[in-house]
Amino acid sequence: MKSLFESLSLFKKPKTSRLSGELNQLSKIYLNPLSSKKIRKAVEFADKAHEGQFRKSGEPFLIHPINVGMTLAALKMDADTIIAGLLHDVVEDCEISLPTVKKEFGKNVAALVDGMTKLLKLDDKIKDQSQAEYFQKMALATASDVRVVIIKLADRLHNLKTIEHLPREKQIKKAKETLDLYAPLAHQIGMHKMATDLEDYSFKTIHPIRHRLIIEALKKNDLNRKTLISKVKKTLNTKFKKNKIEAKITGREKRIYSIYQKMKTKHKSFSDIYDVFAFRVIVEKGEDCYRALGTIHNIFSPISGKFKDYIAVPKMNGYQALHTVVMTFDGVPMEVQIQTSAMETFANYGIASHGLYKTKVNDDQVQAKSRQLVQRLTDMSNRSSSSMEFLESIKTDMKGKEVYVFSPNGRIFSLKQGSTSIDFAYAVHSSLGNYCLSCEIDKKLSPLSTVLKSGQTIEIIKSKKKTVNPAWLNFVISSKAITEIKKELRDIKISDARILGKDLLEDSLHDDGMELSEYPNEQLKGVFSLLGVRSLNQLLVDIGSGRKRSNMVAQSFAEGLRGSVKSKEVASELKIGSSKKYGAIKFPECCFPVHGDPCLAVHNELGITIHRDKCENLRGFLNTPGRCSNIIWEKNEDAEYLAALTMNLVNEPGALADVSKIISNNGSNIQSVLTRNLDENFIELTAKILVKDIKHLELINLKLMKNKTVTTIERKMT
Repeated sequence: MKSLFESLSLFKKPKTSRLSGELNQLSKIYLNPLSSKKIRKAVEFADKAHEGQFRKSGEPFLIHPINVGMTLAALKMDADTIIAGLLHDVVEDCEISLPTVKKEFGKNVAALVDGMTKLLKLDDKIKDQSQAEYFQKMALATASDVRVVIIKLADRLHNLKTIEHLPREKQIKKAKETLDLYAPLAHQIGMHKMATDLEDYSFKTIHPIRHRLIIEALKKNDLNRKTLISKVKKTLNTKFKKNKIEAKITGREKRIYSIYQKMKTKHKSFSDIYDVFAFRVIVEKGEDCYRALGTIHNIFSPISGKFKDYIAVPKMNGYQALHTVVMTFDGVPMEVQIQTSAMETFANYGIASHGLYKTKVNDDQVQAKSRQLVQRLTDMSNRSSSSMEFLESIKTDMKGKEVYVFSPNGRIFSLKQGSTSIDFAYAVHSSLGNYCLSCEIDKKLSPLSTVLKSGQTIEIIKSKKKTVNPAWLNFVISSKAITEIKKELRDIKISDARILGKDLLEDSLHDDGMELSEYPNEQLKGVFSLLGVRSLNQLLVDIGSGRKRSNMVAQSFAEGLRGSVKSKEVASELKIGSSKKYGAIKFPECCFPVHGDPCLAVHNELGITIHRDKCENLRGFLNTPGRCSNIIWEKNEDAEYLAALTMNLVNEPGALADVSKIISNNGSNIQSVLTRNLDENFIELTAKILVKDIKHLELINLKLMKNKTVTTIERKMT
């Protein structure tokens, strides 16, 4: 399915007159003649302002603002927004003043152009300031007038579509900026269609070969699916008509970047990700959504645990739909999303969708949702102590699936998967989180750090005084909980923060098998440098006041400890390729080092022992100068190294044989195998295998993960 913008020929390269004609026709569809006339005037004004200016492609510069205007017209934005899109570069790139724009097109257009000019100036300085600060200023622009940000997104979209004329380095920079800043913002304001277009075009820029391979796989795959798709649609249409449900059934396209992300994070093949049919059922009334769901479940068997009611409990960005997965003909799974036309429009276009509605009722609903989205961004910014914290809050809210839990009075709350009772408390109200003492999950007293599951009922027991604890930051995941906790901790006394920070750090270090007392001053300096603090006192205050998390600091202590070995206590560099060349070199089974691993060499009377830099057995040599050396791996095609993999397998006939075959077929020999039953369904297998280097080991690991009987796999350390 083509995107909205491609279907309107937005990114082809006809002459400017043809493009302006298309824009004129688009605007006439929904705007009055006077507004269309103003848009034509703006095209002429922009043409004159940009006269003699050309893009990197050699085309007249006017091609760009007209394409931006057409994107906005496709969204049925008002005339002022389209005109501002046409003029968004004239103040910055031409000798046109803001008062001139105001005189010719009015104060509203001038205000929008001014907003765009400010964002463009920030865009130019993005390498001189943090991306987080730029992102926060863009997000806050939505509070004054969301149309400024919509114009900016349309501007970035067309720039991505024509990015091939920039130097390769700039292409990648712009595409990464888009994935880090613009796409997340589009998601946050509900403009899913815009966000996914930005993601797909950025992915194409950064990874053109991977993009092409997925496109080719989609085309090949779709040819084999047409018959079944037609059969399913015919069956559904017949049943809907019989039950007097007016519905439109369309195939739901899985976006290229989304497919790639799932392949990457889940280590699955294209067929594993895409071997599911996806349909969208669009009805007119909310009650018809549930009637359509019942009809579908009567035809096809629903898969347990796959039903989600986002109509009763909308997602955080206002998204509403019913989701289900059913088994169709020949046991093929089918994903179905059921929405009203209003829900579908808002899901695709979010804040920009008000102009796309046909009824006042729907328009009022979307404007209310739009205000909620803008207010949510503003609240997140106000709660954040820095631009970086704000950006992290946005990214946190975008990650993961959701769970649904109940308050004692039956109210449903949608939380991110992995949320705890503290996250729940802050979702109910900030004060409930701040005064949270303990919790009951399904009427059983439970630790506040317990991860919640769908269907549970959560009751928070309140204290008479505030109980905010920086230790909560080690396990909460919602942006609201994190920012509210940090906000409360900012007011804590420095002396109290230091004491609390010391207790928390010692607990976290102890959990990782370390003690604060074992760190001499020289090593502490390396840790302080990693963490960006000047002293232990400052670090403890930062932990106690919530500016740093004790568990993350403990990780930095371990890294600083390894770093101090490399930088201060390494006697020399040792080149490792063949054990014969360098004498007695051992590769111990405490950490199973292989060629390419970050490693250190430990010297003793009997020779040299190679340890991975995370090995616990290195600790005994850290304070003895000259005992350790950095190593440089030299190429040696004849060498083999012992590695150990521990994996969980489905306990079924042939599982062990499959694993052995995969390892053997990929050029490795198995030295030993140890198995134990985890339960009646799963077994644990530890295999010691010979590999040539770390790349060889990673290849085997990847092949094993593709096997359906392997559920988890990890490299064994000890």
